[in-house]
Amino acid sequence: MRFLCPVGRARRRRAKSPAATAGWPCAAHTGRRSRAGEAAMAWLVAVGLVVLLLAAASVKRVGQNERGLVFRTGRLRERVLRPGTVVLVPFVDRLERVDVSETVVEVPFTGPAMDGRRARVDAVLTFWVVDPAVATTAVQNHRTAICQLALVVLRTEAEQRTFGELTTAREELRRALVREVAPAAAGWGVRLDRVELRSVTAAEPSAPEPNRP
Repeated sequence: MRFLCPVGRARRRRAKSPAATAGWPCAAHTGRRSRAGEAAMAWLVAVGLVVLLLAAASVKRVGQNERGLVFRTGRLRERVLRPGTVVLVPFVDRLERVDVSETVVEVPFTGPAMDGRRARVDAVLTFWVVDPAVATTAVQNHRTAICQLALVVLRTEAEQRTFGELTTAREELRRALVREVAPAAAGWGVRLDRVELRSVTAAEPSAPEPNRP
């Protein structure tokens, strides 16, 4: 039977201790690699989000009944874009779409005739944009401008006739609208196609206000 002295056992323990602790540097190295991988993944996700934002800001579409105008740093580029996909410079170019389909607007006018009676004239104007660049740059809103001009024409014509004359002067009113609105609309890049006078009637009097105590 053999016995090992305590000194021999201690030496064996000391001899084994470096081997037992040899795995500690490997664990630290693995942790550093894990943190580096997480940082790289976060960086890739951030880059991917930036790419998606740039793609969304740069790729636009012009509809079938639209024309596109590109403004670069506030200045209009010469070319008018037809329907399809458009690639812009992100945060530099701005796309403005212009509807070139036929537009029908109702212009209801209510005002006094020459004899003081209030008349209501219902007109209908049909037009469309023929020059998108001019329609966008010559006036802030070509549709609003045309409606306001038509109201001015109807007011002027009503003030020059009695109510009875207005009811029989539909053709004269229509011609006055064409004469005044058509050239102005052409200067705004719009073609006036049709003008119709639907009705000329007496305007309903406004209801009196209730007596206040």
